[in-house]
Amino acid sequence: MLFKNKLFVSIFCMLGLCFSNLKLNAQELYVSAEPASTMPARSIIIKQAYSTMTGEKTLHNFNSQLQFSLNKKWMAHIGTNYKSWDFYTQYRFFSKDALYEHLRMALYFKSIQSSSTAIPTNAILLDGEESVIQGGFIITQLKHKWASSLSVGPIVKRESLSSNGAGGLQYSFSNGVLLYPTSYTSYGQTNVNLYLELIGQSLFSGKAHYVDIAPAIQFIFNSQAKLNLSYRLPLVNQTNRATYNTASISWDYLFFNALPKRRPLKSKEIN
Repeated sequence: MLFKNKLFVSIFCMLGLCFSNLKLNAQELYVSAEPASTMPARSIIIKQAYSTMTGEKTLHNFNSQLQFSLNKKWMAHIGTNYKSWDFYTQYRFFSKDALYEHLRMALYFKSIQSSSTAIPTNAILLDGEESVIQGGFIITQLKHKWASSLSVGPIVKRESLSSNGAGGLQYSFSNGVLLYPTSYTSYGQTNVNLYLELIGQSLFSGKAHYVDIAPAIQFIFNSQAKLNLSYRLPLVNQTNRATYNTASISWDYLFFNALPKRRPLKSKEIN
């Protein structure tokens, strides 16, 4: 059984009920997970991140990433932490939009290719220490200025050195609140957003699982530059992960309309 820890079930349910009844303001530019909404069409984002991971040992990660979107439904990321590279792509297949609210769904795929040797751990690591393939489903709901998002999907190690199994289920539950401003007067206003995210993993073998909590604060400047500060720590940790506390800081910049429009085909070209 995947969810055999009662503490995990209780925390997940309580947070879900809390945020489903929340009537505050929020954003869906989550720090630890992707929402079902994609980037603005034909835009490019350059991102630089640094994280310190502690536990049984200490690791430092620098990550550089290029993100781009050719249209409003599809986007992709290419990144590296200089010991591995990763590729992420997402396709939004459902949108139900209304004034000050929307419901969106998307499918995603992620691949991490690491140059490090495989680690004999019963967790599937996503920080570039091993090669991994992942895919899944995202659903995000925004009402007025608050948002919640759930993602879930299988994850597989490309190489496993333990008998715990190479596959598992990866999931996250993300929520956000807009703290400032209380009302918008221009796109140049600075935004301050507060996030609370749960990130979990359960092996299909049932031999290991974890649930981490990741509070974060975010500053958005002129609707283009973004500064994220977050700290991730375990709520439930039935794994032998060597690192499980992570302090992160990241900065990214959005270039609107950086990619050219697709030229429509003329009738002669079609014929």
